[in-house]
Amino acid sequence: MSAALFGGLGDVQACEERLINCWPSHQTVLVGDWLCRFARGYSGRANSACCVKPASNLDSETLRHIECLYNAAGLPPSIRLSPLVRPAVMRMLEQDGYAAEDGSIGMIGEARSAEIPAGLRLDTLPGPDWLEGACRWQSGAKRDVAALQGIVSNIRVPTRFATLLEGGEPVAYALVSVDRGMAEFGSVMVDPDRRGKGHGRRLVSGIIAWAHQAGAKRMFLQVASENEAAQGLYGSLGFVPVYSAAYWRRKR
Repeated sequence: MSAALFGGLGDVQACEERLINCWPSHQTVLVGDWLCRFARGYSGRANSACCVKPASNLDSETLRHIECLYNAAGLPPSIRLSPLVRPAVMRMLEQDGYAAEDGSIGMIGEARSAEIPAGLRLDTLPGPDWLEGACRWQSGAKRDVAALQGIVSNIRVPTRFATLLEGGEPVAYALVSVDRGMAEFGSVMVDPDRRGKGHGRRLVSGIIAWAHQAGAKRMFLQVASENEAAQGLYGSLGFVPVYSAAYWRRKR
């Protein structure tokens, strides 16, 4: 991949900004450098305080206010730290009893021209079948269909809700959104009983093809730090790791 496709901290900012647009929360409150997001606990990203500008800062007074907001919503205070945050923020949170959880790796790749595979359905709206399917193999709060609907119904950038069919039966789900020349995909779920058969590769390849047709030049995603299988798949499709992030919460 051309080095021109990467711009250091500028890429981190571009991804973090679009992560908010492509995965909106139900409610938001702006507190200084931090956008506090609330979505009934469905996903870390939609239920954490995030920043989208370099050298973002967080002092103890602002942290106390953010904590009050999340406590009032019945959610654990959660601060998303990325390379956009000043190093002093991490030290302050550590001293205050916070620790990193649910680490992720941001990866970027090219949006390439290709044929959309047979059996891949790309809907413009999240219908009941997609919503139920996207929650079916999840656990905990991520099985909440209404909470997921509240997130995806708020997306205002071009989006497709993907269902991969095999023999007429759904075997995988995902969504992909395009925002100003970059496309993010996520919520990738493959039937646990049908993994290892190439369904994930077909699904992601089709998403990349659609994003290219929709005008995207680059793709990006967030993958769990411990999910080596997914990282291997995305790496084989040309994605490279660019930065890491994590959610900081009070030690239990």
